Amino acid sequence: MPEAQYDDAVNEALERLEHAGFFFGHGNQLRGFAIHAPMGAEALATLGHGDRVPAWVDWYAGLRGLGEPPDRLAPLDPDDAASWRPALGETRRLTDWAVLFRRQIDELGWHETLVRWWPRLTPGMLAGLTHGLIRTAHAVRGIATVDTPSELQLHELANGLAFWAGMYQPPSSAMARGAKVVGTVKTLGRRPASKLFAAADAKLGTSVDAALAELTAIGAGHYVTMQPGGNPVPAVHTVTAPAALRMVLPHLPAEFARPSYEAVRDVSGTLLNIFTGRGRRPAEPAVDGDDPDVQRQIIERAVEMRDEHAIKISEAARREYAVNPDPRYFAAAHHAYVLLGGRPFGVS
Repeated sequence: MPEAQYDDAVNEALERLEHAGFFFGHGNQLRGFAIHAPMGAEALATLGHGDRVPAWVDWYAGLRGLGEPPDRLAPLDPDDAASWRPALGETRRLTDWAVLFRRQIDELGWHETLVRWWPRLTPGMLAGLTHGLIRTAHAVRGIATVDTPSELQLHELANGLAFWAGMYQPPSSAMARGAKVVGTVKTLGRRPASKLFAAADAKLGTSVDAALAELTAIGAGHYVTMQPGGNPVPAVHTVTAPAALRMVLPHLPAEFARPSYEAVRDVSGTLLNIFTGRGRRPAEPAVDGDDPDVQRQIIERAVEMRDEHAIKISEAARREYAVNPDPRYFAAAHHAYVLLGGRPFGVS
């Protein structure tokens, strides 16, 4: 889509969301489901539907509620680890984090801020079921797409980083806290990451980018094992989180690539083990993910459905398929569409 249309659509969305909090609902929310409106609007614009963005944001706000950001508690000093480190994972400090990142971006620029904080936040990549990473990535793409990013776009990057920091979860507690989400440890699979992602790890000899592409495809292949009746959303992030990382890596130093891959691989293992059941083999896809007409239909139906996760996984499938043609991406996008309430369709 033309840059001006994309730029206008993203900025109009962010203007409508300027005073939103971080969670669904109304009032001063400190927990719950993460707001997806900035990510969904940016993905919708990227798919070439910038004209739909304003109405979509209004629909989203009316259906989900945007909440309000928490009150500021105390300033965080980015140069003093004794100040900011204890605030990692403190949702009540979300606004303090947002203020810190806005100040850092004003003083250092968006890129230097991203580079400075990336290794600090990487170990907590499970934050908000990876929404910190994903929201940051969509913000980075928005900034990098235009010649001159707006203040709204820079503030959205600050909000993405703030959500990541405020929801930060260290790897030592990832499984335990993930299990709490579903209420029991009995659903945890026992698939060692070394086997689950062996094909992705094998691509590291080529590049981290190639390994991430395979990791995303593996997540997509396992997503189609999801059965109706459960929550179809968390496991979507086994596709959208590594795909989001691939959006950001070109803007980061090369030495960040391998630790970032390992972090998102471990998080993907956590999500698969918890949310896709125990030991099911990937099912035969219901659609031909290599068929351009099927791909077009999947994207069109996701846009018509308006569900934020259907839109985001379809956009990620298109992006990933463009550089690594693998039918699992669109098979997963179609499966998500169906699990989210869409009418199934298939082609032989």
